[in-house]
Amino acid sequence: MKYLIFVLFILCALRADKIEVSAKEFIGSSKDRITKLKGNVEVKRANDVLNSKEAFIYLDSNNKPTKMRAIGDVKFAIALQDNRKFSGSANEVIYLPNKKEYQLLGNVVVVENGKSNSIKGDKILVSHEAGYINVLGDEDKPAKLIFKLDKKEQ
Repeated sequence: MKYLIFVLFILCALRADKIEVSAKEFIGSSKDRITKLKGNVEVKRANDVLNSKEAFIYLDSNNKPTKMRAIGDVKFAIALQDNRKFSGSANEVIYLPNKKEYQLLGNVVVVENGKSNSIKGDKILVSHEAGYINVLGDEDKPAKLIFKLDKKEQ
């Protein structure tokens, strides 16, 4: 019963910030302030949607989410404040609600909707408010930006 109340409290806190979470199973720990979501996880926030096999919601002492982490075949659709929309996939996605920032990690592919350009990398940061995408690479695995050029008609 204690866990059920904890999970319901989390859901109420998430609704206040207009984040909707669904999954086959919710496992809450009031001691650790973590809720684990398993099976067909879907997280919606404004125009953003994230789907994964499992996710974790980390809470502060006031039971407000400070971090959400999705793992396992993560698919996402993100809309920036300037109305640009992106979709893609990653091994892991971390969302920081206080910063309104996504950290896309591991085999990341991001495509801007309506365009043929794509970004690939192992770590990509997306800031909803600032409206930027920052691709981080290193010497062994550089970031990659792919432009598809239109052929001129003759």
